[in-house]
Amino acid sequence: MNGTRGRTWKRTWTITLLSLALAGGIVDPSWGILDQLLSPPADKKSSQSKGQQAQPSEPKGLIDGIGGLLGAKEKDLDLIKKGLKTVQALQPIGLEEELAIGQAVAMEAFARFGGEYRDEALTTYVNLVGRTVAEVSDRPELTFRFAILNSPEQNAFAAPGGYIFVTIGLLKTLKNEAELAGVLAHEVAHVTQRHMLKTLQRSAILANLSEFSISIMRKDPQLFSNVIDAATDMLFEKGLDKEMEFEADTVGIEYTYRAGYHPNGLRDYLTTLKSQEGMAASRFFSTHPSTVERLKRATGVAARYAEARHYPYLAERFRSRMGPA
Repeated sequence: MNGTRGRTWKRTWTITLLSLALAGGIVDPSWGILDQLLSPPADKKSSQSKGQQAQPSEPKGLIDGIGGLLGAKEKDLDLIKKGLKTVQALQPIGLEEELAIGQAVAMEAFARFGGEYRDEALTTYVNLVGRTVAEVSDRPELTFRFAILNSPEQNAFAAPGGYIFVTIGLLKTLKNEAELAGVLAHEVAHVTQRHMLKTLQRSAILANLSEFSISIMRKDPQLFSNVIDAATDMLFEKGLDKEMEFEADTVGIEYTYRAGYHPNGLRDYLTTLKSQEGMAASRFFSTHPSTVERLKRATGVAARYAEARHYPYLAERFRSRMGPA
């Protein structure tokens, strides 16, 4: 009983802190802005053990070659450089490489979806809600960043390393903050469950990880470009495995519950999405499983949280932050 009270108090306190931050402006106004998004995040925990020696820096020629292939600016290449240092044969993709892949995919997202939607106040709000969810996720040590894309189509996606995107077109279909939290939590779950990284490791490009090494990449920087091409094709065109999408729904609903939002948020958005299927033009429908099946499963998952039936939706606050339609 005491444990239940403690968890309930924590969720109520989380929402209260978010309310105070919104009311008092206790936020970093640069959250989610393109330059900030593409700068190396300040990790809360060091990914390098105390006894591990720093790796020597890579030759400038290699980094410049990769930068040229990605079309990246010099100031954006440091994160990619860090990612190349930790490649190890037959090992899961490490944190620094995850960040490098995520940054490159993030740049591609801005290029494909109309750039950044320039509304500093709205971007700050989306980051506050997203980080509230991320703080109770399974990877709270990771610095998550959220950005709004200037595209009218409904879409949202996550790049490795905690780079989360939502289009202004999707935001305009939402009715309350619980729905926003549900959508963002789904994307956070893709990162915490490492869905894209697992898929990349099973791909033909990385089928033989002994070849994904620093020495090979010195000789052939095109290899890194091929990895990014596979990641962007998966994210923007083909989509992830449907079971991964279902898992992200389930885990995301758990995260919204932990954060203190009504767990029906994602289910309610999927209801809206289903009503627009066949009418709204969006790649969302082709890169995700059947909306009917997702809605059915999400409804069943949300029903498990009977104790959260009085958790807030925060419709008025959401409308005030979104502004006129």
